[in-house]
Amino acid sequence: AIHGMALGGGCELAVYSAKRVAHMESYIGLVEVGVGLVPGAGGLTYIARRAAENMAASTSKDLLPFLTEGFTAAAMAKVGTSALESRKLGYLLDSDVIVPHKDELLFVAINEAKSMAASGWRAPHKRLFPVAGRSGLATIKAQLVNMRDGGFISAYDFKIGAMIAEVVCGGNVDAGALVSEEYLLTLERKVFCHLIAQPKTHERILGMLSTGKPVRN
Repeated sequence: AIHGMALGGGCELAVYSAKRVAHMESYIGLVEVGVGLVPGAGGLTYIARRAAENMAASTSKDLLPFLTEGFTAAAMAKVGTSALESRKLGYLLDSDVIVPHKDELLFVAINEAKSMAASGWRAPHKRLFPVAGRSGLATIKAQLVNMRDGGFISAYDFKIGAMIAEVVCGGNVDAGALVSEEYLLTLERKVFCHLIAQPKTHERILGMLSTGKPVRN
């Protein structure tokens, strides 16, 4: 049941739930870039998996267009300013329920949970899915280079963006290689642990704690 802000870890908890009921005035997004980090609890893994699922549901066999929107949302810390916008960003699905009044939220969410239990819902089996691989990573990095050299992002933004791209593309594998969620979660943790030790990340964290605004270093 989502109401108000579900940012960072709150967003990751929401996207890994079996179903979501969201109040219309909900703000959902992966905002870790603002403090010099990447989503480290499955947010990037979710983006990669959803891109693969969306491609499978279409007639296209090119994964990158489906991946680009999710990558951009995470790299630019985009936040859905309503439940409807969060659905466009992929943090809510068409099957999720949106309620107009916050006082209805828990009532509807509890009934949805009861309905799922009564119908014998079970967690889906784990399965492998394709990733964009080295070629997708090279394409995204080329776009990031243009943004950095054009002065639209800082050198540290480029570093973090490239690391996000590495995770959502599956790292150093061939395009279309099949990976598991556990594999991508391991990549997430590796990148997160690297960034948490960086002085510029410390600057961003301290700046956010001091002023409430992101530091662009």
